[in-house]
Amino acid sequence: MVLRDLTGALGALTLAPSVVHMASWTGWFVKAEGWGRNWEQATSAGPAFFVFDSLRSWLSYQIQVLSFHTGMEKTHPYQSEPWQWPLLQRPVSFYYPSSPPPTGCGADKCSSAVLGVGTPALWYLAVLALLAIVAWYVASRDWRAGAVLLAYGAGWLPWFYYAIADNRTMYLFYMAPIVPFMVLAIVLAAGLILGPADAPPVRRAAGAAVVGASALVVLINFGWLYPVLSAETITYSQWWARMLMRSWV
Repeated sequence: MVLRDLTGALGALTLAPSVVHMASWTGWFVKAEGWGRNWEQATSAGPAFFVFDSLRSWLSYQIQVLSFHTGMEKTHPYQSEPWQWPLLQRPVSFYYPSSPPPTGCGADKCSSAVLGVGTPALWYLAVLALLAIVAWYVASRDWRAGAVLLAYGAGWLPWFYYAIADNRTMYLFYMAPIVPFMVLAIVLAAGLILGPADAPPVRRAAGAAVVGASALVVLINFGWLYPVLSAETITYSQWWARMLMRSWV
């Protein structure tokens, strides 16, 4: 395990993500406008202190973020509970100007919005796929199904504790790190629908038709929803038609 797996795992799951994560903060490190950046103090005592103070400022920022979310219990209009997340019951509205209202849509009333919501077709297919691979794992103990279920559960189920015991304020976007495993669940379920490589051609063709149609529905659904994900100016009726549930408003 140490020789064959540990080195590669540390590189793939620790070193590479750490490098990518720190690289994503490049703009914050090199500019003075970042919150908590403290640029003047960092550059006032030479290069060595600049590096030291930069990292110290960054660590302080991370600690403040963690402390803020750990103790956050105030009610928020867009908060939601973990059991609501898989069905997208309460997304977060990040942008919706109402005064002055947007113009230029060709109608009397226009809308422009950024709604923090996933593509419903993808998320609902993921729910069905997860149920399918639960049954698959129980029946066959296939490690692929077990790995996806473990990752999904590890990213989702702990939030139930914070919702029930800690009364923490939470939001749908806490589910974002789990989305890759939702997609993997769909991929595994798609493999089951396609059938084995030696299945009869009719069986494979029917499975391919179902999988292809599902992928097409997801793409169409994303295209339909895109205007309210990207702040496009559309008519109010077009915006309202894209609100799948009244709880999205």
